Amino acid sequence: MRTTSRRRSVARAASIVLALFAGSCSPPPAAHPEPAPDGGELSTVTIPGTASGFRARAAKVYLPPAYGREAERPLPVLFLLAGVPGSTDDWFDHGRVREELDAFAARHGGRAPVVVAPDDTGVDNEDLLCMDSPLGNVDQYLSQDVPAWVDEHLRVDPDSRTWAVGGFSYGGTCAYELAVRHPARFPTFLDFSGEKQPMHDTVQNAVDEVFHGDSAAYARQDPLAILRKTRFPHSAGTIAVGEDDEPYTAEQRAVYEACRNAGMNVRWLPLPGGHDWDVWTAAFAQSLDWLTARMGLAVQP
Repeated sequence: MRTTSRRRSVARAASIVLALFAGSCSPPPAAHPEPAPDGGELSTVTIPGTASGFRARAAKVYLPPAYGREAERPLPVLFLLAGVPGSTDDWFDHGRVREELDAFAARHGGRAPVVVAPDDTGVDNEDLLCMDSPLGNVDQYLSQDVPAWVDEHLRVDPDSRTWAVGGFSYGGTCAYELAVRHPARFPTFLDFSGEKQPMHDTVQNAVDEVFHGDSAAYARQDPLAILRKTRFPHSAGTIAVGEDDEPYTAEQRAVYEACRNAGMNVRWLPLPGGHDWDVWTAAFAQSLDWLTARMGLAVQP
């Protein structure tokens, strides 16, 4: 991600405002579910980096009203990723995800995706490119440790063909990267206002600052390079961006074209606005019917 970009400025300003209200303490490693008499439950959990060694902050888990009903098929999982700097609370505090899923569940007998919002920036809350690198094994944490924790601790559909990953800004780039590198694990993705490649203003800066100059290590994980040589007939994604959000509008168009050329079933969703929650909230709401149809929860209209 570009450390001098407008995206970092917007996200950092939001982080400062949140800190004024929430204080500077890190979230607790675990907490009891928040009461939700009319909807799902939201909990804070610890997901260790067992295989990756990644030092992650606490995650959030949303369980819809129908979660755990013995007579019904287990629910699919949606992994939601935040920007940088950011928090695993962001989708719930600002993105209205809980409200949207509670409303969806109310229309579908209590059924909605289970949501897991893991940490994608680590204890130092920094841009790690969502890659395995000398700074931390982010990809391994998100693609191995987090799903393993879900399998062990949650009663969800074990068939990852019903799973999805999504994110905004840095998290959008990360969701797209995971979908490209691990299509069997994440066959459906939401990329809101991400970049065409993980970078720090430029790819070369990312190679120098994160990989200590090892361009081959970067190239092996570069989603655009993978898309040029691999077909993805079973993958699908929604790529959304604000129409006034350059350079990300152009970069998201490049992601859309690269995914489409690689055989993915991708949707292009330009929305009024810039690099902000108005766009990301609208993008999630407008993607929910398509997303849940992909996840086997609803008939696509």
